[in-house]
Amino acid sequence: MILIDAISQWMEMYKKASVKQATYDRMCTSFTLMEKYEIAAIEISRLSSADLQRYINQLVNDGYALTTIKKQFNLISGYLRFAVSEGIVSKPIYTSVKLPSQALVAKQKKDVVAYTEDEQTRLKRELSYNGKEGSAIVSFMMETGLRVGEVLALRWEDINLPRRSVSIRRTLVRLANSKQSYVQNSPKSHASNRIIPLSEQALLVLSRVPHTSEYVFGKKEHEPFSYEALRNQVKSICKASHVNYYGMHVFRHTFATNCYNKGCDVKLLSKMLGHSSVSVTYNTYIHLYGDALEAMRAIV
Repeated sequence: MILIDAISQWMEMYKKASVKQATYDRMCTSFTLMEKYEIAAIEISRLSSADLQRYINQLVNDGYALTTIKKQFNLISGYLRFAVSEGIVSKPIYTSVKLPSQALVAKQKKDVVAYTEDEQTRLKRELSYNGKEGSAIVSFMMETGLRVGEVLALRWEDINLPRRSVSIRRTLVRLANSKQSYVQNSPKSHASNRIIPLSEQALLVLSRVPHTSEYVFGKKEHEPFSYEALRNQVKSICKASHVNYYGMHVFRHTFATNCYNKGCDVKLLSKMLGHSSVSVTYNTYIHLYGDALEAMRAIV
């Protein structure tokens, strides 16, 4: 059996019903990419570490991002671990394969972008009077730092007004292959399951949202506001505000930047953002912390 057929059967039988729908969708994306390369047609019994290393090197030469390359490796190595445990192959050939460093891939990681104070002022001015449904969502993201999927999946039962807090329990997931969205009854990761405080401005936003749906930002009674509709409205809002559109994550980055500028500790910021570890927060926003020379000088 060739590799592509073996992985297809493994995914259908062992992964489809055992991983999150979004995870399986990403595996399908990786599977589709692998089909285009020679490695897909190699017999399982003849597959070698050199074949897998050659595939990784081809992806580097073709200009793919490191995250994409890692996903391709994880798909194949995941199957091979299963194949070793079942006696289909005798050796874990993936253990000797070397992934490239970030510096060697052509498509580098995008710099984290946040809106400046002046840009935020212009955005808030536009958000306050344009009347679009998406304006409340954008304002809420800027006040909480929530991911767009977390905001769109919020239900009124998640809001605790006496405690002035919100619980993050689920997220709206978009499936690239089927071009559909659904609400996943768990957040992005275990660390993403959290309770965060609501600012006065966030509470004001909520007070102005009509209770016409079980979702805080709902389009219909049992339907959250769609990502596509929000994206279109955000582009329009940015254009009217004379600021660049950087995607949805920029509002989360802006929240984090504002918190840092107000002296927020990185550990507390990490918890509010729902990162898996403080190192994730630090590595994402390292440009804010600089080289920490002056902080170290104050200690010594």
